[in-house]
Amino acid sequence: MKIFNQFILLCASVFLTLTVFAQEKEAKLSITFTTVDSVKVCKALVTSEDKPVKDVSVKLFVHRLFGLLPVGDPISTDENGLATFKFPTDIPAEINGKLIVLAKVEDDDNYGNLDAKSEIDWGVLQVPSKSDEAERSLSASRGRAPIYFMVASDLIILGIWGTLIYIVFQVFKIKRISSKNQKKSQVNS
Repeated sequence: MKIFNQFILLCASVFLTLTVFAQEKEAKLSITFTTVDSVKVCKALVTSEDKPVKDVSVKLFVHRLFGLLPVGDPISTDENGLATFKFPTDIPAEINGKLIVLAKVEDDDNYGNLDAKSEIDWGVLQVPSKSDEAERSLSASRGRAPIYFMVASDLIILGIWGTLIYIVFQVFKIKRISSKNQKKSQVNS
């Protein structure tokens, strides 16, 4: 039993030693945007202790409604700690015309997970064309639904309400007739 306790103690000390020395190095990730000869460029800079870090894989994403849209393939940083991405010119923008761009380092052996995000107005605004507004289809919004669907739904609603109103009038008519019959029966008796 004594040997077992010593083995457990040895394993625990080795585990604690490994976790203390296996700490990830602190690093920072920042992104900048420039335009070079009408080409939009996004640069991600990875630094550790104010020195550039090379050979770190950086991924670039654009924030979308339900997730992240990858922009290109992952790029490793050069000797200056820079990963340079050519930014596409056809990404649709949000309502305000801006894109939220994220740079990420995922599961690096030395630096772990890093991310940086910034907002830029490089998105393409989506303006609806007049042909889209005039087209009626099954998948269109309520105002652009097919006319026969709108007429059919209105007729169904009118038919239901008409039936309900008819039933209410018949109930009042029955009540009125029954009250007349009661008065006649009282006069005859």
